Amino acid sequence: MTLEATVEAPVRAGAKLGIIDADVHPSMNPAIPGVLRHLPQRWQDYLVHTGLRAGAPGGDRPRHREFASRWDAVPPGGGAPGIDPAFARGQLLDAYDMSAAVLNDIGGFPLSGGMRVPAEFCAAFCTALNTYREEVWFADDPRWYGSINLPYEVPDLAVEEIVRRKEGPAGDRWVQVMLAPDNERGIGHRKYWPVLEACEHYGLPVGFHVLSGRRITPSGPANFYFEEHCDFAGLNFPVIASLVFEGTFDRFPRLTVAMVELGWSWVVPLAWRMDHAHRMMPREVSLQRKPSEYIRDHLWFTTQPMEEPENPRWFDDVLTLFESSGMADKLMFSSDYPHWDFDEPDSFPLSVRRDHDRFGRILGGNASALYGLPLLPGTGYPVG
Repeated sequence: MTLEATVEAPVRAGAKLGIIDADVHPSMNPAIPGVLRHLPQRWQDYLVHTGLRAGAPGGDRPRHREFASRWDAVPPGGGAPGIDPAFARGQLLDAYDMSAAVLNDIGGFPLSGGMRVPAEFCAAFCTALNTYREEVWFADDPRWYGSINLPYEVPDLAVEEIVRRKEGPAGDRWVQVMLAPDNERGIGHRKYWPVLEACEHYGLPVGFHVLSGRRITPSGPANFYFEEHCDFAGLNFPVIASLVFEGTFDRFPRLTVAMVELGWSWVVPLAWRMDHAHRMMPREVSLQRKPSEYIRDHLWFTTQPMEEPENPRWFDDVLTLFESSGMADKLMFSSDYPHWDFDEPDSFPLSVRRDHDRFGRILGGNASALYGLPLLPGTGYPVG
């Protein structure tokens, strides 16, 4: 058997592949003065009397670093990693010549999920957090974009916040909504239809991100940090199964979903399993298409944390399986800044970086298409 050499398309000198980072985290502790001052006086007084009962961010399970962040992510003036947009800009946007980055607040999940706080406080806190992002981060650099924090267990209030942000002066900077993957009910349940309908109306992807306010893993808290870190994908199966089997994408055919920091290599085997289940029990649910087709057309994924096998060729095999299943346009680069397992563009195997069409899609093209963000000319990863 003769193996034919792969001929790469010529790349002009000085060419660059545009970069969009689909997962960047501001401070993991959102209960900071800059946020809290945007609360109505009623809820500021409430905090004075009751304190913040949603748990201590960064202290809910064993970690080898506070807030799971890089040592060098603490700003020179002090404070938590991710607290200073200008410092983050220098370490990320400027350092890697990025076109855009999407800010995903996950430290607020215990509050946005409505645990142990009044629903009205939950909604007010999300509004305050979003207002702070506009006031501080969006004002810092036009390349910062954001996911809307929602009181997602109170759908009518969640819809009000979506409308407030998208109809507001910074509407074009809000490119996603952010939900935890451990909702009170399966996300396809009719309880959440008003939220999904609003997202479809505004063309907002629904982002699910690891971490939550209710369950850390499907089977209880982990004793070891790395135990939890390897359990992330366990939260995905019920989210996707609920979306598909509840007929969500038939009801909202233009809805898009992003699985953020939840892995991606697991999705093809899950699609096979769901197709098989549907073939065996087709009358239990009413679907217009095969489950794998909904997954292929409606779901996007981020790269970090990537699978890193001892043999880099195995990574290429897994990626080829993912892409050959129709999802070559569904994988988006993410750095997870400022966390310890931060990935830079050079983190990808050489085989991926040498394939400029493939690498360009992952680094920025796929996220540009999903979020409607421009790839700035002459910026990004140099390949020429």
